[in-house]
Parts: sequence; structure tokens; C-alpha cells
Amino acid sequence: MSRHRSHHLLLALAGLLTGGCGTTAPSQPGKTDAYLYEDTRRLVAFVEDAATLIERRGEAAFEEFGRARSQWRTSDTYLFVYDTTGTCVWHGKNPALVGRNLISLRDGLGKPAVEMVAAVGKRREPDASDWIFYLWEEQTDFQPTWKSSYVRKAIGPDGKVYAVGSGSSRIKIEKVFVRDNVDAAARLLRGRGREAAFRDLRQPGSRFNILGTSVFVLDARGRSLVDPAYPTLGDRDMSGFRDAVGRPVVRELLQKLEISDAAWVQFLWAMPGERLPTRRLMYARKVEVGGETLLVGSDFNLATPIWMRL
Repeated sequence: MSRHRSHHLLLALAGLLTGGCGTTAPSQPGKTDAYLYEDTRRLVAFVEDAATLIERRGEAAFEEFGRARSQWRTSDTYLFVYDTTGTCVWHGKNPALVGRNLISLRDGLGKPAVEMVAAVGKRREPDASDWIFYLWEEQTDFQPTWKSSYVRKAIGPDGKVYAVGSGSSRIKIEKVFVRDNVDAAARLLRGRGREAAFRDLRQPGSRFNILGTSVFVLDARGRSLVDPAYPTLGDRDMSGFRDAVGRPVVRELLQKLEISDAAWVQFLWAMPGERLPTRRLMYARKVEVGGETLLVGSDFNLATPIWMRL
């Protein structure tokens, strides 16, 4: 590829940075309305339908889940159901797990995956839901892979409480995943204070480590205080960071946060070995901790459209 053509491709990509990040919330958002990708929407709808069946029929729904050629058996994924103690009461892939308490089961990073699933069933809302992200070790894989599971609380007619869910390794990172993750980290900082929250954020098995992304913390000048992606580099001044086309990413973020509590910035990241830079999106918000203003954020690669891969 000529340098002239490469320059024009970079400019075309840079043009995308001025739009595409804004969203307009519907007046009555449904369970799938917050998601951009169809795979995410399908998984959420699959679990919501299963939860509705449990709410109507209780444990009798499990027989339906196991019926051959039903919608629950023809899907390319499977359901799992736990009670609030972490005992498996239904599993579409491994029936041998039914009846076993798996509350102590951890993923490849040490995350208490089943404990996080059961926690959804303990929440106050009758239709509580959440995403659980974990590094899963399959018998036939060479290395662990990230899985994203949508989990929904369901209360049967007899009052029994379940956490029903389903997971996939094909779910792309959604903006709402990153936003909710950062907002939860901000609440952690406010609730537990700087030192305790920093310890949690730095742990490889932290709940804030999702799909290969993590939460960082900057001070108000753009100096790095927590950066799990570069744990050995210590305190770094990130205010001068520029992307592949020279955009001052952190400086732009700081400017936006001067007039807003939260902000998004899109930029181009030069990935080693890639012909074109990757579009990357950063979200951050301000949080006051002990009289100090901290900036909590995360960034992730945007899914590349097919025309950019050619």
C-alpha cells in the first residue's frame, strides 16, 4: 500500500471519531434496547424468555428446557439455573452438575463466577439482572476464553428464587458494559475509599476485569494512579498521550470532564502487526474521594466493520 493511500485511509478513519458515540435513550427502554449488537440482544431475549417460563411454571419449566427440539435445545447456547446458595438446579450442557453446590468455583483469573451468578438472585428487584464476565477453561481448548453470561433473577409460583442465565464467547464489548463497569468502580471508590478500592481494581481477578479490559484511575492532571494493563510502570503522566493520527486523547478527555461528570472519547490505536489502526473508545467519569477529584475510566476496541477489514 502506498504512503499516499495509507494517509487517506487514516483520515477516513479519523473522520469517524466525530460521530457514532452518542445515543438517544428510548422513553421506555426494554431489556434489549441498551445493546448495539444482535448477538447480545438474542442472548438477553433467550434468558428473559427462560426466566418468564420459570416465573409461570416453577421447576416444571426445567422439563421444558430439556425437551428435544424445543427452543431451549436448538439454540447454539445453553441455559444454566442456580439457587441463591450456588447449588446448580439445571444445566443444559452438563447435567452431572445438577445438585452440586459450586459456590467456590473460580475462573482462570480467580473470579468467583458462580458466587456472582447467585448474587443476582439475592438482589431486591424481582426481575434483577446482570452480566457476569469470566475467563473460562474448556476441556477441548488450548487456553481459557472469555465468556459473557447474562443472568436474570426469577421467582417461581411457590416463592423459590432462581438465577437463570446463559453465556457465549462471541459477545462483543458493548458500550453499556464499559459504562456500567466504570460507574460501579466509581461507587466502590466512594464507598470504600481510595486505598481499599485501588487494591481491588489492581487484582487480576477483580470483577472489573472484563473481556480483556480493566478500569484505570487518573488524577485531575492526567497522571496514572491505577493501571492494571501496565502494573509495573507505576506513576505515569498520561496527559500527553496521542493516538495514531496525533489526537491528544487524554487532554481531550480532561477538557470534556471540566464541564461534565462523564465523557466518551473515540480514538485510533496502532495495533502491532495490523495494517490499519483500530478504533478505540474510552469512557471516564469524575469521582470525589477524600476531597480529591479522581478520574475513573476504561477503554476498549470497537468492532471493526467488514469494509475496514478488506
